[in-house]
Amino acid sequence: MRRKMKLWRRVSGAIKDKLSLITATDEKFTAAVIKATSHNAVSMDIENVQFIYRYIQSNPSSFKPIIRAVSLRVEHTRNWTVALKCLMLLHGLFFSGIMAVDSIGRLPFDLSGFGRRKSRFSRTGRFNIFVRAYFMFLDERSILYYNKNMIRLEIIVKMQRIVDSLMRIKPIGETPLVIEAMEYVISEVVLINGHICRGFAGFLSDVQSNMLEISSAEADLAMNIVAKSLSQREKLFKYFEFCRGFGVTNAQETSNILRITESQMIVLDKLLHIAPELDRKAAKVTPVTAADMVDLVTSEERSNSPSDFLTF
Repeated sequence: MRRKMKLWRRVSGAIKDKLSLITATDEKFTAAVIKATSHNAVSMDIENVQFIYRYIQSNPSSFKPIIRAVSLRVEHTRNWTVALKCLMLLHGLFFSGIMAVDSIGRLPFDLSGFGRRKSRFSRTGRFNIFVRAYFMFLDERSILYYNKNMIRLEIIVKMQRIVDSLMRIKPIGETPLVIEAMEYVISEVVLINGHICRGFAGFLSDVQSNMLEISSAEADLAMNIVAKSLSQREKLFKYFEFCRGFGVTNAQETSNILRITESQMIVLDKLLHIAPELDRKAAKVTPVTAADMVDLVTSEERSNSPSDFLTF
């Protein structure tokens, strides 16, 4: 009976994909999106995925229509395989070097409630939870890369939150498609932590060379980043170990996990002592209005653009 049901689901999925191909409005890329996000739960169709990325690179004007095609695919499915492949397809765009991906902002569809009507103990319950967790991370990541109007420490704090979101995505058994998605996730963890390391090291270097004057609030924020990194570091080691146990082959690299050196701790200690004095000096020079502060932060952000550690 189970074999018959499994066969029926496979045939049913193939029929749905075929019907979608028949009704595709633009054979150049819509068909490739359908094939790349088919109901086949074994793996992504790499050939069509790569075709889509190459097509966008050679035809930049196709970016928005392709995003719309993916969104429609998501909105018309209740199948976890199709939904997950759509997320993986978009996630891969961030790794592809296509600059237009930073213009997405909040994802144009909502999977935060995907499959919630079904019990978590149903046949697809665990996979629906996986899809929701993956969506929450990707949406948060897309918003961050869209919103560049932040100072460096704020970006680092948000990146640490994204790492927390990534660790909520847990492998399920040894399902091939899920393991493939987990390899995307682990690659993202390593990438984000690399950005955090470089961003925080650059911040400390600027402070140490007196190129950057900071406030008490920024000094406190820097210390909060350190405290978060210490607790997050242990969780990441356990997370990587957990993923390796499920066969996620790239869950090996942990060198990019933020660590604070002795010399950096000396700089941080200095921050806590000099920041209040800088606050007092600034207060004596001239009263600063809220509008002035906005202008100052905007000006500083231009000189400390997040692009130095928010690029692929």
